Amino acid sequence: MKHYSVMHKFQFRVKRSSARSYWLICVSENCTWHFKATSINDSAMFKVRNFDNQHTCSLMDNTSIQRKPTAMVVGSMVIPKYSDPKTIYTPKDIQLDMLSEHDVNLTYMQAWRAKEKALQFLRGYPVDSYNKLPSYLYILEKTYLGSVVRLKKTEDDCFLYVFVVICTSISGWEYCRPVVVVDGTFLKSSYRRIMLIASTMDAAGTILPLAYAVIDSENDALWK
Repeated sequence: MKHYSVMHKFQFRVKRSSARSYWLICVSENCTWHFKATSINDSAMFKVRNFDNQHTCSLMDNTSIQRKPTAMVVGSMVIPKYSDPKTIYTPKDIQLDMLSEHDVNLTYMQAWRAKEKALQFLRGYPVDSYNKLPSYLYILEKTYLGSVVRLKKTEDDCFLYVFVVICTSISGWEYCRPVVVVDGTFLKSSYRRIMLIASTMDAAGTILPLAYAVIDSENDALWK
């Protein structure tokens, strides 16, 4: 309904909200627009019982008091823009599209927060992903027997680095040239890290990834 109100340029307020019913009315006095829904058999699913979509108020008066949608609302509206990881869709693009398509004027910071919310909807929270690492590495080690997996944490149980070598890379090394190339790249996320990848080349000239690691920074202690 929040999306609907943004698209149709009006405001509503909640008259009643409970586990069993949801009732919305227009913010303008004496307007007949309303929306009612009730729970189906006391479940979390709701069914629309009554929806009067006609505004008897002046929408010009309605838009004059229109509140800006929250970052979560705008973020959920622009999710399709980020479904392809290769797509570049900046906060400035969000500003321009919301203004041209919905007549909503956002500041750059509001658009930036909306982008962050959209990415969270798609990818989840980074902290949750880090919390899943021990389980993921355990399954990885049990599935690919002979693999080498190391997870290092600080004394207060915070992530420090992870190192992974899959068993197929270990067995394939025997048939590769005795040259290893290590390359790194910065991970640009909420938690700044560096990803290192070690690769080699087989007799046919095909690149074979040997190992990868995610570290906090490049330092002497890491190589030890």
